[in-house]
Amino acid sequence: MNIIKFRKFWLTLSVTMVIVSIPLIILFRLPMGIDFTGGTLIEIKPKDQISVTDLRNRVGETTEKTVQVQQSGDNQFILRVNISDNDQSKAFENKIKEKLPDSEIVRRENIGTTVSASTTTRAIYGLVLASILIIMYLAYAFRQVPRSVSSWTFGTIAILTLIHDLSSTFAIYCILGRILGYELDINALVAALTILGFSVHDTIVVFDRIRENIIKNPQKSFFQNANSSVNQTFARSLNTSLTAILVLVSMLILGGSTIKPFILILALGIGIGTYSSIFIAAPSLAMWFEYRNKNNKRVKIQ
Repeated sequence: MNIIKFRKFWLTLSVTMVIVSIPLIILFRLPMGIDFTGGTLIEIKPKDQISVTDLRNRVGETTEKTVQVQQSGDNQFILRVNISDNDQSKAFENKIKEKLPDSEIVRRENIGTTVSASTTTRAIYGLVLASILIIMYLAYAFRQVPRSVSSWTFGTIAILTLIHDLSSTFAIYCILGRILGYELDINALVAALTILGFSVHDTIVVFDRIRENIIKNPQKSFFQNANSSVNQTFARSLNTSLTAILVLVSMLILGGSTIKPFILILALGIGIGTYSSIFIAAPSLAMWFEYRNKNNKRVKIQ
């Protein structure tokens, strides 16, 4: 399987996916959870069986604001509303008790706008810091590669690959989430960081094999070593990711509704991350090598 030979095709496809993902995220933008916007969360357990539609109609009469209703268990529901003021939050809870007098209040949370703004800022800082640390680590880890391949290139390409993974993952998640009634909350940030780590781990496996083959087989061209490395790690990457995805799918089917958005993002991210480590990371490294050495007659394009 000569993946490197068709590197231009794979990279063109990947760039197209990123370009398409951005407008899809905007078009199918999911509502932000109270972790980012501030608001009130109440989890209730009515005594009598009630459907989500019926509950949504009842609680919708208690406030002019939109109340998001999500089933969290057997006849157990989470209500989210954009109310940050303590007095208004208590008034909303009292109205819920009036509408559903036999309901048990399982959980209540009230997140202010200051806390939510801090959460958003820290989320951005966390992603940026993680990206910088990944570049620095990979530059150090691959410092012994030949001079023809800069160690900083490995880290930079890994981050560019992550941009593809995260944008594609959240584009698909926004489409499915809009259909399933999901929202973006703090769990989405946790999933993004988890995808970041998993994808980089898979990419490092491919890069490390490329480094080994370059040192072990200096008589071969860079493209031959890169393609051999991808073929040598293909089965391992596929089997590792497939095992994780199967576990996530079982959790997605059998797990509670509160964790399903988180599990869905993880499953999508791991699948796309596996694709990118094979079809984007190594071909990108080959393209960079080709560009850097295009005037060097000793480089043979395979």
